[in-house]
Amino acid sequence: MTLTLRNLAMTSILALGLGAAPALADCHGDWDTNQDTMLDQAEYGTAYGENAWFSERDLDSDGFLSEDEYNTGLYSSYDTDQDGLFSEEEQQVGYRSTDDYGVWDGDADGALTEDEFGAGLGEVDTFGKWDADSDGLLSEDEFGTGVYGGYDADSSGYLEETEVGATCDDYGEDGFWDF
Repeated sequence: MTLTLRNLAMTSILALGLGAAPALADCHGDWDTNQDTMLDQAEYGTAYGENAWFSERDLDSDGFLSEDEYNTGLYSSYDTDQDGLFSEEEQQVGYRSTDDYGVWDGDADGALTEDEFGAGLGEVDTFGKWDADSDGLLSEDEFGTGVYGGYDADSSGYLEETEVGATCDDYGEDGFWDF
């Protein structure tokens, strides 16, 4: 099973067919503080700090995500109708790694329960990979770095045109991060 961090936490990269400058300007050009038509991790981190996703999933308000908070937070973001099942329809809209989805569906009923989803996440250990200090908790910085790394598909250290396109989709109205 091949799973990238990008496939786990975000929707697929969508090429917008626009130049980098227009793509960036269309969705979050104000994030590009140095106006180089790319987002570096510092620019992304500053803008990401405006997002309430992390704090809303930090259920005990300790400033960290436990693995359970992380799993539950991701699951609730994918289960858009909040019916307790991550359905095939929701998977097709917000989760592009169909290989993982099918493998994780242990009872083959076409929907992932939170337990199936959590077990699948545990197998790929994204949480452990993002937990840079190995303390069993994700700080907001560790989480933001992990998310940024997921968008930076080519590991260049910058979000370029197609990578910016993916963030535009995910951060827009009704997107995965929706702020």
